[in-house]
Amino acid sequence: MSIKNKIVFITGGASGLGRVIVSKFIEEGAKVCFTYRNSEENAMLLQQQYGESIYSVKADASDYLQAIEAVNKCIEHFGGLDILVNNAASAKDSSLKNLDMANFSYTINNVLYPVVNYSKAVCDHFIKQCFGKIINIGSINGMRGREGSLAYSTAKAGIEGFTKTIAKELGQYNINCNIVAPGYIDTDGQKNTSELIKKLVLDECPIRRLTKPEEVANLVIFLAGDMANNITGQVYQIDCGQYI
Repeated sequence: MSIKNKIVFITGGASGLGRVIVSKFIEEGAKVCFTYRNSEENAMLLQQQYGESIYSVKADASDYLQAIEAVNKCIEHFGGLDILVNNAASAKDSSLKNLDMANFSYTINNVLYPVVNYSKAVCDHFIKQCFGKIINIGSINGMRGREGSLAYSTAKAGIEGFTKTIAKELGQYNINCNIVAPGYIDTDGQKNTSELIKKLVLDECPIRRLTKPEEVANLVIFLAGDMANNITGQVYQIDCGQYI
């Protein structure tokens, strides 16, 4: 149980994949601070469910000053911070032909910038203690591109370049920086996805099923633990083979 009593900060932890990651860390004995922007009811339910093991902060992940404030609140509340999971993301997407530049900027600001903001916000603390784990949630679409998903794919590709660069910069301080890159995840937020889209995804998957959020959370837990202490700058696809 190498993450027992570790202090974890997770962005966008009130719903979807983030909520599952929050729950998994607590089940493994960690203490978790998470942010939310709109899902206040879900955040309060998590708070009630896990009590003193959890602490929630309302913050807009695209705002750097709010990121600093949220991280400082976490450190003050739990007395430290060991692991950052950058999960928060929100996109408005289209093809290049139909691209709305305002939507493109929105997506960059709400997919790429949250990763930059919170990584920067924890940087000095991790360097000072000469330890830290930064785990960024990427996407196979940031690795391969996807038609009709220009802004999101671009932002997720940016996360890959950013993570590999900070892995080189921060390795001397015993800080690990890695990416978990899912394909399509069968979360509650995908309930309204059409069966046609799901079939198209399944047609891409050699393992003929959709990836479960718990499976993604398990990989995050592994990278956060001591068995991954020598792993950095890596991208881990977890997608039932959808990428290939």
